[in-house]
Amino acid sequence: MSHALAGLALIHLLGALVRAVTNPRSLLAELKGGLVSPSSVWLGLAVLWCVSLGSSGVVLGVGFGFAALLSRPGERARLPWALLVVLTTLALLRPFTPTQWDEFVWLAKARLESLHFGAGVSAALDPAQHLIPVGYPPLWPAAVGWVSLGHDALETHTFAAALLVVLALGVALEAWAPHFDGRRALLVVGAVLMTPLVWIHLRSVYVDLPVGLLALALLGHLLAEAPRPQALAIALVLAGLKDEGVTHVLAVSAAAFMVGQRGLRRSIPALLALGAVWTWRSLATAHGVANADHAFTAPAWGWLPQLGQLVVLHASDVFSWGVFWALVVAAMVRAPQERSARALRLAIVLNLGFIAAALLVGPERVRVFAENGTLLNRLLMQVWPAAAALVALQLAPSGRAGTVPA
Repeated sequence: MSHALAGLALIHLLGALVRAVTNPRSLLAELKGGLVSPSSVWLGLAVLWCVSLGSSGVVLGVGFGFAALLSRPGERARLPWALLVVLTTLALLRPFTPTQWDEFVWLAKARLESLHFGAGVSAALDPAQHLIPVGYPPLWPAAVGWVSLGHDALETHTFAAALLVVLALGVALEAWAPHFDGRRALLVVGAVLMTPLVWIHLRSVYVDLPVGLLALALLGHLLAEAPRPQALAIALVLAGLKDEGVTHVLAVSAAAFMVGQRGLRRSIPALLALGAVWTWRSLATAHGVANADHAFTAPAWGWLPQLGQLVVLHASDVFSWGVFWALVVAAMVRAPQERSARALRLAIVLNLGFIAAALLVGPERVRVFAENGTLLNRLLMQVWPAAAALVALQLAPSGRAGTVPA
């Protein structure tokens, strides 16, 4: 575990330095702010992700650096510490060995980084390695390996991944702290405790909950006065974690645009995410690696009614979700009083639309998996953070100065 803590500290320091360099006029103040901000880790991981892609990552890294220089300075972290401590305790109350089948898949690939830096990228681009899933961007297992400092131990990798889950939670709470008071924080804790599947994912190293938390954090930054360097890093990281990460970036960017947060600078995170996807897909194609699971086919319009039925069946399973999605429906139909609530509602609708579109134009094997497996619940888990924030905002209206009227 000491390796994971040391690796996390080094990556955090790297991210804090990157944040400070983007605003050289107040270098020390920015460095101080970066050292107490959980978003610094994601800044560091974004830099390492670009470097791990080799020469193909140079253009992406230059674009990231240039955009960071154009962005506004980051603000000092404003964290609801009590809420973070409670949820962190829940997340870390687990054995630091894999407890669910997909944890073995992600953590096994983290071992590759013990060979050398960037070995995960090299293996993912080698068809002979037969990595599962084929053609997936390998940032999550690579990040676990980097945090572990290449130490090849299952306990270290599990602990490192659990820390990343906690930091995804931290960066979401940091971005949304201006919108939350004590009542809303209690509602978030309640949303976790009353939703069994969320509690399970909080105590696992599946990627779905971190993806949703980072997307929520990105929306929070886009709703701020101006995009910050951490927003750019989060967009890059989302594109590298899972194939659907870029759809989250596009959904929250579009939601922010539709509630009035416009301008060229606010579109840069989405452009960076698209550039990251293009870079990875180009590399995979050049190396003969095909992502068959997420290839496009002719739309299966006839499957749409079945998709609707499956979503209702999954979301209404009280043993998995309790009554959470019923609360979300109530929050969705209630007229929002704040711009942040409007943005969340739009982001949820857009994300669900992207999920439906991806399943309809994806290969038949993915639709079969949705019918027989856990796919839909995991996609709903990615939407859960935004939905939980919407429930908190809508069911506990606040007159705080930090909120912005619709």
